[in-house]
Amino acid sequence: MKKVFINYSLLLILFLAGFGLSAQTKKEKTVKAKGDNVAMYNSTENKKAMEYYNKGEEYSVKRDFKPAIKWYKKAIEEDPKFVEAYDNLGVAYRNTGDFDNAKKMYNKSIELYPEGKMAHQNIGLIYTIEKNYEMALKEYGAVQKIDSTDAEGYYGTIQIYLNMKNYPMAIKSSAKTLEIYEATNNRFLSDAQYMLGLSYYLNGDKKNATIYFKQAKNNGVRIPKELSDELGL
Repeated sequence: MKKVFINYSLLLILFLAGFGLSAQTKKEKTVKAKGDNVAMYNSTENKKAMEYYNKGEEYSVKRDFKPAIKWYKKAIEEDPKFVEAYDNLGVAYRNTGDFDNAKKMYNKSIELYPEGKMAHQNIGLIYTIEKNYEMALKEYGAVQKIDSTDAEGYYGTIQIYLNMKNYPMAIKSSAKTLEIYEATNNRFLSDAQYMLGLSYYLNGDKKNATIYFKQAKNNGVRIPKELSDELGL
């Protein structure tokens, strides 16, 4: 097998460009849905709890998480089995940098409703940030089992595998994400194309990397100049 030599300065540029794009698009994607507003499972019929929850949502949408935490807590006090309140409280804690309490809320949500994708996905994100990749992969794996058509369960593992330098698995996760995005005509298709190109490049496969970088570029993604010059994009 031919040994692949990687320019580490270029590698840094690629990671910053790739994950900068990822973070930007994910933030844009989640403003409405997770806004960090999370999925609704209709887990409560308690009107007072719902009222408190909605107040928390008002602050979450404005990214004002400290008062949001107060209202989500009140919702949980009113209904201790209110799954969505635990999910949103976890998001609020995460956004204030309190990862320990965020994980407690997500784990409580999972305890109450193991089939809830959002808690698994969000705790997986925290484990990724903490570089606890084994636990992160476990949580994203749970999302994949719950709903194999949800691209986020696969997208979340790409950065993990790249950080682990497990490029073949990064390719697999990127390809699955792209497959789902193509099937659903997702507007973030170019994100997956870029990440698949990056995964192939880091695995030493410039031919396939060029194919997907070109697709991403044609869809408006800015490819780093050094990479464009090297691959003739």
